[in-house]
Amino acid sequence: MSRLGEGRVSSGGAGLSPVSIMFVIVSFALTAFGVLMIYSASSIMAMTSADSNFNHAFYATHQLEYAFVGLVLAVIIALFDYHLWAKRLVLLIWVGEVALLGLVFTSLAGHDALGASRWIRIGSFGLQPSEFAKPTLILTAASLIECFGGNGDFDWRSMWVHAAIGLLLPLLLIIKQPDKGTVAIIGLTVIIMLFLAGAPLSLIGFVVVIGVLGILALALKDSYSRARVMTAFDPWRDPYGDGYQLIQGFYAFGSGGLFGVGLGMSRQKYNYLPMAHNDFIFAVIGEELGLVGTVGMLAAFVFLIWLGFRIASDAPDLTGRLIASGCVSLMALQLLVNVGGVLGIIPLSGKPIPFISYGGSSIMSTLIMVGLVLSVARSSTAAGAQRVGMRLVDGQDHGGLRVFEGGASRSPQGLRGSRDLSETHAGARVSYNANGTRRVDLGPSATDRLRSRGTDRGGRG
Repeated sequence: MSRLGEGRVSSGGAGLSPVSIMFVIVSFALTAFGVLMIYSASSIMAMTSADSNFNHAFYATHQLEYAFVGLVLAVIIALFDYHLWAKRLVLLIWVGEVALLGLVFTSLAGHDALGASRWIRIGSFGLQPSEFAKPTLILTAASLIECFGGNGDFDWRSMWVHAAIGLLLPLLLIIKQPDKGTVAIIGLTVIIMLFLAGAPLSLIGFVVVIGVLGILALALKDSYSRARVMTAFDPWRDPYGDGYQLIQGFYAFGSGGLFGVGLGMSRQKYNYLPMAHNDFIFAVIGEELGLVGTVGMLAAFVFLIWLGFRIASDAPDLTGRLIASGCVSLMALQLLVNVGGVLGIIPLSGKPIPFISYGGSSIMSTLIMVGLVLSVARSSTAAGAQRVGMRLVDGQDHGGLRVFEGGASRSPQGLRGSRDLSETHAGARVSYNANGTRRVDLGPSATDRLRSRGTDRGGRG
C-alpha cells in the first residue's frame, strides 16, 4: 500500500487538473486569435512599408516567432516547482532584470522610440525590459510578502526596507524611461497581492493613496502627459492632433456595429488608425467583428482570469496563491487599461492587450506568467495527490474522505477481520476480485437466487 500511495504522488505531480488544462486552452486560443488579428490589422501597412520589406505577413510572422520563444519559456517554467523561481532564483532574476532596465539608458543598447527610451536593441535583436519586470516583480513581491507576513502578522518595518530596494528601485527605473502605465499596473497588482495576503485595510488604503497621488503628479508633470489626460475628457478639442487616434478608434467601433464589417475588411487599418496592430487593436476587433466579437474576447479573458484565481485558491501555500493571483490580476489590469483608453474612459497609456496586441516582449512576458501559473497548478496537483496518497496509506479520515486499506491480505489480522465480518452479518460472504480488493456481499448469492426461483416455479407447477 505504501508503494500505491507513492505512485499516486508521482503521477499527480506530472499532470494537470481540468482547471489547469482549460487555462492552457484559453491561453492558446487567445494567442492564436491575437496573431490572426495582428495579421488583419497590419497587413495593409506592412505591404506598403519598406521597414517590413513590403511583406503583408511581416508583423504576424514576428509575433509567431516571439510567441514560440514565450511558449518554450512557459514550458520550462511550468516544469519546475514555483519555489525554485520565487525562492532560490528570485534574487538572480531580480538582478538580471535591474541590469536590463539600467542598460536601456546606455548608448550601447538604448533605443529611443516615440520619445521614450524603453527598448534594448543590439543588431536585429530587440526587447523591452519593462515587460519582463512584470513577472519579476510579482515573484519579488510574493517572496517579500510571504517572508514578512506569511504567518498573518506583518512585519512592516522590515518589509518596507526590503520593498524599497526590491520593488521601488525597478519601478523608479521604469518611471525614468518614462513608462508610467507599467508602473501603475505593477503597483496595483502588488496592492491586490497585499489584500489577498490579509494585510490590514488601513495600510492598504495608505499605499493606494500614496500611489494615486504619485501617478497623478507624474501624469501632470509634463505637457505630453497632460495632453493625454485632457484628450480622454474631450478628444474633439484637437481632432487632427492629440485627439486624432482616439477619434479614429471611435470611427472603427461605429462602423463595426453589432456583427462587424467582416474579418479582414477594416477600413481604418488603411493608415487611418495609427498603431492599429498594437495599442488600438481592440478598435480593429470592434470594427471587423462588431460588438459580438469584442464581448466574446472580453468573455474569454474573464474566463481565463476566473480559472487563474481557481488555481490560486488551490495553491499549497501563500507564495503560490500570490504568484498565481498576481499574474492573472496583472493581465486583467492591463486589459482594462488598454480597453479603457481606447474607449476614451481613461487616458491612453500605450499598454498592449495581453496575448492580443503586437509586441515580442509583451507576448513573451505574458506567456512567462502563464508558465508561472501552471507551475503553481502542477504543485497544487502534486500536493493534492500526496494528500490522497497519505489517506490510502494510513486509512484515516482526512477532510471527510475515508479510504480503507484493501487487498487480499492473508495475514492473521486480515483473516480475523474477514471472520469478524461474517460473524457480524449473517450470511455475509467475503471474496476478492482479480485486483485483490476485498468485497463483502450481504445479499443472497446467485446460487441461492436460482434455487429459490426454481422452487417457486416448481411450487406453481
